[in-house]
Amino acid sequence: MLRLVKAALLAASFFGAAHAQNLVITPVPEAPWAEPGSVTYLQNERAKTLYASGQYEEARQIWESLIPYGSLEAHTNLGVYYRQGKAVTPDYDKAVALWQVAAAQNFPPALYNLAALYREGWPGHPADPQKAFETYVMSARAGNETAAYVAAQMAFNGEGVPVNFEDGHRLLRLSADLGHPNAFLTMGKFDELGLNPEGDLLSAREWYEKAQSMGHPMAASAIASLPPLDIEFATTLMRQGRHRQAFDVAYDLCWHRDDVYACELAGRYELLGADGVARNYFNASMSLERACDANVHEACVNFAHAVAEGSQRTPEIYPRLLFRKAENSYAAACDHEENYNACAGVVFFNYYPYFGLSSRDRIMKYGARGCIQGGNQFACDVWMPMFNASLPAVPRERSSSGFGNFLGNTLTAVVGGLAAGAEAYAANSGSSSSYSGSSYSSASSSQSSTGSMRDFNQYLRAVNSIGTAYSAPCPASNPYC
Repeated sequence: MLRLVKAALLAASFFGAAHAQNLVITPVPEAPWAEPGSVTYLQNERAKTLYASGQYEEARQIWESLIPYGSLEAHTNLGVYYRQGKAVTPDYDKAVALWQVAAAQNFPPALYNLAALYREGWPGHPADPQKAFETYVMSARAGNETAAYVAAQMAFNGEGVPVNFEDGHRLLRLSADLGHPNAFLTMGKFDELGLNPEGDLLSAREWYEKAQSMGHPMAASAIASLPPLDIEFATTLMRQGRHRQAFDVAYDLCWHRDDVYACELAGRYELLGADGVARNYFNASMSLERACDANVHEACVNFAHAVAEGSQRTPEIYPRLLFRKAENSYAAACDHEENYNACAGVVFFNYYPYFGLSSRDRIMKYGARGCIQGGNQFACDVWMPMFNASLPAVPRERSSSGFGNFLGNTLTAVVGGLAAGAEAYAANSGSSSSYSGSSYSSASSSQSSTGSMRDFNQYLRAVNSIGTAYSAPCPASNPYC
């Protein structure tokens, strides 16, 4: 009797919450199921097998023998025996009494069976959709995914509760979290149709793929009906500021579908970083190299940026051939695109012996262009003393802080975000570089031309060592120190 009273009080307290706009769907304490392998578990399984084979009386006897031991499975299954009435006349009152005992302990199958009976009604008890909804929700809170799905449909349809899309969607999400394939498919459909403000075609695809993994027969056709995941979709996500999703789409397109334009976008994301996307210069160089090899606009110079930045942090993970390729990419941008900051990149790779290049001629050629025509401070710092002294290039020792900072605040200058880059991306058919108009240009444009193009002798008098700015010692061969 105490258990029946407890169940009634529980239903009464839940009734008020059932009509709140934000329905309470937090989990309730788990009911004590029989431990697999225990005597109670094995006896119950044997009774289920007997019942399924038509040996109803034998099954009933086993379940009744388990009742005194508090088996919730026995209460629930014996309730089914009386509800179905295959061996006896249906006795709904006995079924309800048995289920309520188990329901009072939040046993999901008993709660679900009660909810279904309240929804249908039985002789002398008309259907009570309100009570059915409440009990379905309680079964869902106890962990029954089907109960959560049914309750969601009732909330959407206004059955037993005022129509409430928000609560219905939360119940549907609960059903999906509990693993109901239909919930996966329905969640996807809501996102596809725009009924969920937080969803979109990408999240719809994810839900459909989950339904497909659960074997839902309609999932494959639902996926096929979606627009294709292509570079246009990725750039749309980028413009919306959904950078992590844009990166995920671009990365998948790059490495699984050989879309070189997506490689450029994915590489640019990992080069610059964005909300939800961490910088990873090595990965960026790999993606951008693929785009560079396919002659995607600006991909080669961004590839060189990634190698230059990454080599100052973890140089040991880069193959030496990649340094030469990055240097050549900078040289090409300097020669053919008049990207004078790329000229400084050539100087960078030839100035430090670690890279194995060390070409004085390249430093003199590209340093002059980067300094005189581009006003790049790093190019000036390296080239001007060498030019005035007319000495062979003396490569620097690697400092504890890295190779140097010829890039300076390159990435800082463009970290205003990929959102700005999205506009440039759109204006250039989806292939312009986030460095365009910024990167080195932004870093060097903050320096006045008079500061960069100072008189050579004045420069030498003002700078005691050509390595001062980079924490490197003055070479003994430099008479101007």
